[in-house]
Amino acid sequence: MTYYPYLRGRMYDLLALKESVEAGDLGPDIVPIIEPVRDSKELQQTVKTLIEHEQPFSVVANPQVSVYGLNDTKLYPLPDLTTIPFFYPTAILAPDFSTEFVETATNQKTLLIAKNYQILKAYEKTRILKKVSGVLIPEEARIHELVGDKAISLTDPLTFVPHVEDYADIEDEFFEGANWYRQNDNYQGFGDYSMVGSYYFDKGMPSRAIALHVIYATEDGSLRIHHFVSDSNEKMSGQKDKFFEAINKLAKWAPNNIRGLNDTPALRELIEYANHDKFPGLGIVKKLSMRHHFQLMHRLFEIKKA
Repeated sequence: MTYYPYLRGRMYDLLALKESVEAGDLGPDIVPIIEPVRDSKELQQTVKTLIEHEQPFSVVANPQVSVYGLNDTKLYPLPDLTTIPFFYPTAILAPDFSTEFVETATNQKTLLIAKNYQILKAYEKTRILKKVSGVLIPEEARIHELVGDKAISLTDPLTFVPHVEDYADIEDEFFEGANWYRQNDNYQGFGDYSMVGSYYFDKGMPSRAIALHVIYATEDGSLRIHHFVSDSNEKMSGQKDKFFEAINKLAKWAPNNIRGLNDTPALRELIEYANHDKFPGLGIVKKLSMRHHFQLMHRLFEIKKA
């Protein structure tokens, strides 16, 4: 079984991935998929780091969000990936799909991402669908029927709310997309959007609230996600105060709820901010939360192997 975390190529997503690879926090059972959104130095450096550490990974050939795919000339071009044996050529089955995106002259494994039933149906009997190694799909029966045992579930277990402060009404919920300990219904692997969610916003909008999201494993092996939300949410101002309201809730909750494999270095680093008066910025908070998730999943896979 393989885990495919799906990342949009935002700066702090990439930094989280790069630092995780450098620290050895992924391994062969975790294959990150990057859908690029910017022609950036961070993307170029992250891909180089993945190659240097021989970490299996993928970059979507035809990204469907933001502007990366609109210009063929890149300021920060990616290295040649055609001969990298642990690289997974990947494309989204969309109107701009080309069979060239997933063709390979080597023994690379290839992936399709297919969310649209009608487009997938048009490719049902084609050589491409038969040739690719796996197809990431939503957990939808009619789509699953088209791809059979090539299916890899791609889910978004994070509840989407209209306003960040609404997470205070949820507080704690299942993160069931990551069935790392069991795969039912003939799926060969699973992927998710971590604690970021599948919705993509090209530019972040100011929010009246700050929410921290921590994914953790329970005793029965399932995953849950806990939301820590600021209290002073009447106005946009006061981001530092809002952060400390949220981080102090996490620091109070963690000692009784985070132990063993959930107690990751990244989470400890995040909680340590509660003991200081410096607001690190939401980018750093996001990076550490994602690194915690990667470290947790790596530990779960190592336990499964033992």
